[in-house]
Amino acid sequence: MKITGIDIGEYRQFKNIKFDFTYPADHPKAGQPLEKVCFIGQSGTGKTTLLTIIWNFFQLLEDSYLAINNQEIIHSNWGKFDFFSSPLSIIIENKGSVYSYQTEDLSKYDRLINVRIGILMKWLENNNLIDTIKNTQKLSLLIKESIAREADAFLFDQKNQPQTFSDFIKTDTQVEKEKVDYEGRISTAGSKKVISLGDMQSLSTWQYLLKEIDDYDEATVTQIKNIIQNTPKATVTEELQKWVEADPRIKLAEECLNPILNYFFLELNDGETGNVPITLRTRQGVKIDSSNMSTGTRQLLATAIPIYKFDTTDTVILFDEPERSLFPDIQRRLIQYYKDLAPQAQFFFATHSPIIASAFEPCERFILYFDENGEVKCRNGVAPIGDDPNDVLRQDFGLNELMLDKGLEAYQEYRRLGSLIRQETDEKRKNELIADRIELGNRYNF
Repeated sequence: MKITGIDIGEYRQFKNIKFDFTYPADHPKAGQPLEKVCFIGQSGTGKTTLLTIIWNFFQLLEDSYLAINNQEIIHSNWGKFDFFSSPLSIIIENKGSVYSYQTEDLSKYDRLINVRIGILMKWLENNNLIDTIKNTQKLSLLIKESIAREADAFLFDQKNQPQTFSDFIKTDTQVEKEKVDYEGRISTAGSKKVISLGDMQSLSTWQYLLKEIDDYDEATVTQIKNIIQNTPKATVTEELQKWVEADPRIKLAEECLNPILNYFFLELNDGETGNVPITLRTRQGVKIDSSNMSTGTRQLLATAIPIYKFDTTDTVILFDEPERSLFPDIQRRLIQYYKDLAPQAQFFFATHSPIIASAFEPCERFILYFDENGEVKCRNGVAPIGDDPNDVLRQDFGLNELMLDKGLEAYQEYRRLGSLIRQETDEKRKNELIADRIELGNRYNF
């Protein structure tokens, strides 16, 4: 299931505006859903609002699907979905067919959740979307701009931290019950079809994502003891090596994290087991203290792991400000890196970075801006994919002047000196002016 359009009659800062998320007629993929979308625009133009509209739509889909299967709905905050009373349509593509979901159908049922659910259930049934939702592991993944904060879930010990004094003394029955409850809780969190990360409410989701590593660490002592005691001496080393190579961190490092961490001269510490699931080391083998890890590194880890670990086939991934706290050199590689991790997903990014924006085709860029009446309008990009970010700033961000006032003053002085040189007849004075102009030009790279 892919998003192919949003048609807004009037909602928040939007009025009578349409977004077509399909490739144009002159494109080799004409008519197909855009593989990736980039929202650009100054603050207040609605970039995050568009991500939220799509996210809320998928929450409603999941609740309706659960209701059809006589399961309890998950998203009880329907009252916050204020677009119920707004004329707004979301267009999706599924297996070559196009369907439109129109929120105005629900506007008269302001507080009757069951009625709303019933209407959505009927919409899913009429459009034969139930099996699609059933067979899609993740409908949508929302990555908020504060995602770096959640890196604590895998950079620090989350297991052996007693919450009360009674945690120090537990019977075997209590321990077993807690384990069963824990397994059930993380399984429920991981099986949701729409998942939000970055709101500090998703510890169970992280525990689900890291379960393979945790299980391996817990079994390591017992497994090594078993190998030493029950394996012929001639093959002990071989069996121990097999167990070491079974560490799920190795695959995570090779396929997900190390390709991007290499640009930080870091790598996953795949040889260390214990209560902390993820640790890093330098290329020289020096372990990095997790408490000293940069915000940018934490963000990369916290975004890459879920995108890689979840089955994102036909998933819509919503990503707010992917450039946050990342050096421009990393930003240049970021979009392709995420696409490689989830090649069958559809991405929606909101960004202020011209470097991020340059990774998109012009038809994949949606520039939001205020017209002379203060209304939000939209146009597609102009600069070609991979263009110089300065050209993207001029052509798509609308910044005619990239220099600050001091730089503009210096450029005017540079031009003035050129004019004086052409008019000067005294050779000594002319050479002095040339020297001044060269010095100014070198300083500003004119």
